[in-house]
Amino acid sequence: MGRGPGRVELRANISCSSMPRRISYILSFELGLGVLALVLALVFGLQPWLQFDLAFSQWLIGLVATLPLVLGLVALGWVRAKWIEELQRFMREVVVPMFAGARWWMLMLVALAAGIGEELLFRGVIQAGLGDWIGPGFGLLAASLLFGLVHAMSRAYFLLATLAGLYLGLLYLWTGNLLVVILVHFLYDWIALYIYVGRRGNEPPAPGTDEDRITL
Repeated sequence: MGRGPGRVELRANISCSSMPRRISYILSFELGLGVLALVLALVFGLQPWLQFDLAFSQWLIGLVATLPLVLGLVALGWVRAKWIEELQRFMREVVVPMFAGARWWMLMLVALAAGIGEELLFRGVIQAGLGDWIGPGFGLLAASLLFGLVHAMSRAYFLLATLAGLYLGLLYLWTGNLLVVILVHFLYDWIALYIYVGRRGNEPPAPGTDEDRITL
């Protein structure tokens, strides 16, 4: 069978839409957290999969509860402080290159995987488990600090991630619904990735960068 122009065009389209390896690594890491959460839940007798209320009101709560995080993200762009400038430089120099070549749907998948994997682990297992064992306040603080440590790519990032963890933890305590915090986490991450990465998503990796290297 001959190689016509249509075949060449099809190959080009497939190549252009293929997922960069670093994005696959990030997805694997985030989904791996979800698998870890389920394993820990089985070991310690927890049932986070029962903490899902799919009522319309819960989806609405998730949408509304995303707004404070997004407004906070936008407000950071107007703050003139050294630590904010360092954080923004870190995002430009480290985070944006990690997602070089990513398309909008890849950013959506990463955000969704992070929302599911991280919330199952930090809220559904760690916060809920420690809350039942020691107390809800301890579970909230411990899960939030661990959440910040996992995201501690810089001191400012650790602080903001810990505060975000506290917010999500309080939201989880209030609703008792993992769906709400997963939705908030997913929407916030997707919006944040678009703000920082989306407009550069079609750019190829810079010359000399290591396609296989990832910083988490």
